[in-house]
Amino acid sequence: MLVHGPDTPRMHERIWVDPRQCEAVNAEFHWDDFGEIRKGDWDNQSEPLAEEPRAQASRNHWVKIQACLAHWNDGTSWESTGIYDHLLKLIEEGGTTDGCQSIEDIRHRYQKLDEIFNIVHDRQRLSSRAELSRIHFREAGGIVFHIDRNLKPVFGFWGCHRFAMAITIGLPLIPAQVGVVHYAVKDLWRNHFSLPGPQAT
Repeated sequence: MLVHGPDTPRMHERIWVDPRQCEAVNAEFHWDDFGEIRKGDWDNQSEPLAEEPRAQASRNHWVKIQACLAHWNDGTSWESTGIYDHLLKLIEEGGTTDGCQSIEDIRHRYQKLDEIFNIVHDRQRLSSRAELSRIHFREAGGIVFHIDRNLKPVFGFWGCHRFAMAITIGLPLIPAQVGVVHYAVKDLWRNHFSLPGPQAT
């Protein structure tokens, strides 16, 4: 039901975000919350991106971002960032993590991430889901950002590695999937985070 009419985000709607404007993270919402307009103080309760989150589930994602930044910004080896040990612990506790079941899987995954990073760096852009696959639905599977009452993007902890790539490279605009939108900007958010023409669909 479109409670807010045309202002309601479409399922997996693509938005265009300046990742340099993102200063907060929020892991409060889940997939079935995305595409909603919400009142309340949820945005003020978001946590600073630069600080380790309180909740364990959020910390797991935060660790990935910090490892990526240490590796791509500072040249720290993946192993030295602690990400291998972190993922091995998650595998031990809950089985497959990020598609990995062993140290070999983890090393292969992060080698592939380096290859993707190099492509993004050379092109100076992140591809939309439509560019990556002919079989896609809007920006489903993309980086998730919520939108706060000040029209600021709030990272939703989906797409950690790609978000870290964008931060490291300093990309000014990236395609993303809209999460939750604050009620205070229900009439403004789409124009603020859209591009003209077919890319905005």
